Parts: sequence; structure tokens; C-alpha cells
Amino acid sequence: MAALVAGLAVGCDVRDERVHTPRSRGVWPNGVAFPHGPLAEPRTASATPPSIEYVEGYEAGARRAMASRLPQLLVFRASWCRWSGAITRGPLSDPVLVARSRRFVCVTIDADRDAATCRDFGVTAFPTVVVIDAEGRERYRATGAEAAVDLAATLEQVLGGGAGGRVAVERGSTRNY
Repeated sequence: MAALVAGLAVGCDVRDERVHTPRSRGVWPNGVAFPHGPLAEPRTASATPPSIEYVEGYEAGARRAMASRLPQLLVFRASWCRWSGAITRGPLSDPVLVARSRRFVCVTIDADRDAATCRDFGVTAFPTVVVIDAEGRERYRATGAEAAVDLAATLEQVLGGGAGGRVAVERGSTRNY
């Protein structure tokens, strides 16, 4: 149990290997999961929990954010890092967080496909979550299990324009992207 907690707190470090996972079974072509069994029917869309809608890749997300003057929520992940998958199914699927994310351009950045962006942002462990305000300033950064701590409050703070408290002091920077 201690190893599990330690791994979750740290996340996954950058690796030079690629891991290919087999296609998911039990999923209809439209992405809706279905129960297993001979008489199983697909679940309706209403049975699917709410989730954050992501733009794939930093360049596309940055263009959309600039055009719409919206802040960005960046999620750096790696296919070989099990904590990257766990955070999207767990803390990043919180309904309050999902609702607040609708007022951001949410971007997922894959470490294997976009290593240069990871280097540009100084990301060396996964998952890493970064929030950038509409002016391009980094307001939040956290890695591993800590990546979603206080994230809903941070999103609200960035939307409201407030800069005080733990987010700006301990996690943020004035770096412009």
C-alpha cells in the first residue's frame, strides 16, 4: 500500500520507451462502453459520466485559446504511465471540475507524440496539469496525485481574475507562453 501511495504522489518519470496498448474491448464504435454478456445492450449516452472535452495537442489548443481569449487547462500525459489514465478517470472526472472546465480550452498533450512541447514546458513527470490564464501566464502546476488538488478552486480563481492564495504563491509563475 505504501508503494501505491508513493507512486501516486510522484507520478511517472519521462522514459525513452514507447508502450503500445491493445485496443479497448467492450466499447462500441461511438466510444460508449457496453456491459459484457450474450444479451448485453449498449449503455445510453446518459449513463456516461460527464467528462472534460479536450483538444488534442498544444498548438491546436493554443490557437483556439487565443482566438476565443479563454484560459487553458493543459494535461500532460503518457500512454505508458498508469497514473496518467487514473487521474482522468478519477479526480479529473469530478462533476464540479468538469463544469468549470467548460470555460477553458482543455488540452491533452501526449508525451510520446509531442515530446518537444513537454520539454518547452519543463515537464519531466506525468501526469502534469498546468493552468494558463487568458493573458498567457502560468497560474497552476502540479504533478502526480497532486495534479488535481485544488484544481476546481484554481479554475474558479483564474476565471474570476483573483490572484491571491495558495495557487499564485506556491504553484504559479509569471512565465508567458
